Amino acid sequence: MKHPSRIPGSRWLLLLLMLGQAVLAQAAQITVRTDRNPVPLDESFQIVFSVEGEVSGNPDFSVLEKDFQVLGTSRSLRTTFVNGKIQRTNEYLVSAMARRPGRLTIPPVSFGSDASPALTIQVLPASTAGAAKAGKADVFVEATVDSEAPYVQQQVLLSVRIYHRIQWREASLSEPEFRGGEVLVEKLGEDRNFQATRNGAQWNVIERRYALFPQSSGRIEMDPLVLNLRVPSGERKARNRSPFGDPFFDDFFSRQTYTRKVVRSGAITLQVRPVPATFSGDHWLPARKVKLEESWSAPLDALKTGEPVTRTLTLIADGVSLGQMPELTMPELPGLRIYPDDPETREQATADGVRSITTRKFAIIPVHAGEYRLPEVKLKWWNVTSDSEQVASLPEHLLKATGAAARPVLPAQPGATSKPPHPGQLTPSETQAIPTISLPVAGRLPGGIDRWLLLGNILFFSLWLVTLVAWWRARRRGRSEAAGAEDSPLAEKLREQPLWKALHEAAGSGDAGKMRQAVLALAPLLWPEDPPRSLEGMARRVDAPLSEQLYRLSRRLYGDGGESWDGGVIEAELKKLRASRKSQPGESPRALQPLYPRA
Repeated sequence: MKHPSRIPGSRWLLLLLMLGQAVLAQAAQITVRTDRNPVPLDESFQIVFSVEGEVSGNPDFSVLEKDFQVLGTSRSLRTTFVNGKIQRTNEYLVSAMARRPGRLTIPPVSFGSDASPALTIQVLPASTAGAAKAGKADVFVEATVDSEAPYVQQQVLLSVRIYHRIQWREASLSEPEFRGGEVLVEKLGEDRNFQATRNGAQWNVIERRYALFPQSSGRIEMDPLVLNLRVPSGERKARNRSPFGDPFFDDFFSRQTYTRKVVRSGAITLQVRPVPATFSGDHWLPARKVKLEESWSAPLDALKTGEPVTRTLTLIADGVSLGQMPELTMPELPGLRIYPDDPETREQATADGVRSITTRKFAIIPVHAGEYRLPEVKLKWWNVTSDSEQVASLPEHLLKATGAAARPVLPAQPGATSKPPHPGQLTPSETQAIPTISLPVAGRLPGGIDRWLLLGNILFFSLWLVTLVAWWRARRRGRSEAAGAEDSPLAEKLREQPLWKALHEAAGSGDAGKMRQAVLALAPLLWPEDPPRSLEGMARRVDAPLSEQLYRLSRRLYGDGGESWDGGVIEAELKKLRASRKSQPGESPRALQPLYPRA
């Protein structure tokens, strides 16, 4: 007997294979971004393709050649831990230069059967600034700002670019200094290297970016930035040609001489405007973007009296330093006990400057059963992009708390109607205005006993509530003390072990880039209050021979590439520094004062 509805085994296998391919196709997620947008026509930039999951083939970047010149490609693997799971992301970096100005589209790039999304960027006409300098010098410095007329405390992005087409030694760049008013300065990320064209000539460019926050209105001038370096003098001490036939050895054996050179950027003037008269907020907050977020630990319509619920408020502001962030608070409400935690703050460097984030938790305990209305949260701020006042807000909330069952009304005692209400009892108008807690009664009691039972229940509930609040505060204090206390030796060792292992591997590999990452990863262990963000910053805080080797490593990365450095010395000296830090916990390693004030 035939069964036409039954599917043969081979078809089942084919169906499973098709489903498997569909799952694999959905497993890969590809995103694309650029390291900056817009970008000048005559400057190179990075296109980053991030791949999460497995793709079915290698990328085909030939589709980019229509509108972009591909200068080079590279690939890296980034591993992160998200919710206890390992997440691996492959990043493909394409160094490119646009062929024409205007709005250009980075087309989808195929990764086998997968493809990246398209991305539109703005390409500006070729830069003309510094063209005259480019024809007369081998190195020059440009300093530009994104706004010459900011508001007071508004972020101003300062971009400093060093154009060079020669090799140098021992270069150093001065920090921004101002006259006419106080300006807070924050360095943004690490220096960036790329190529640019000026007057038809190719230049190597080092870019350093800062976020400036003028603290007073009026005219403020930035002094020219000074670049000190040693450049080839053009003279060589004559020697026989190197037998190795290599330019490096030719330079070594001919003893190339260097001369000191000083290059200055142009000065910059800021006309800082005061707070606009149209701003109606209580806290002046000039920003590019402001967002308020919240979360709750439990549903708001099923709260219990005496049990805490946690409200977490988060304020995110772009173009704002931590010192400008307003405090997150909650108003006091009758019938609610509110206990705020200490705020948690952090600052991030983005492509658009500084992003500040403040998070604060509030434990809310309903004392009475009933409904409570939390008012809307509003924060007025000034949008520097649209030059207008805007409001970030959170909606109002209705909290519903339930407690014990309502107590039945007791019969009035003889003569009670002629007496005023007992201090522990509420009038009918008060019972309508205030949410109440009702205590259960087993039944009718003899005259006079119900009052004592009521007072006893109230006393019991009050003691229970005080105990609960004390326990909650003790637990919160215990958590904060545990978080602030030093780790146990075992926990501390487990936390530090991967960092020291990475340092040891980098020292043995001879890779200057990996060594820099490993060294800076240890900075928070040695300077937890104010870790240095660069090799030069760390070198200024320590003594020789560690400082000398750190400077050598920095020159290897950002100089002519010929500087030698000793990873073994760096590793050994950092371990000595860590050991001295542990043996003398009350003292910190020698540190210089910051070159500029922090917010």
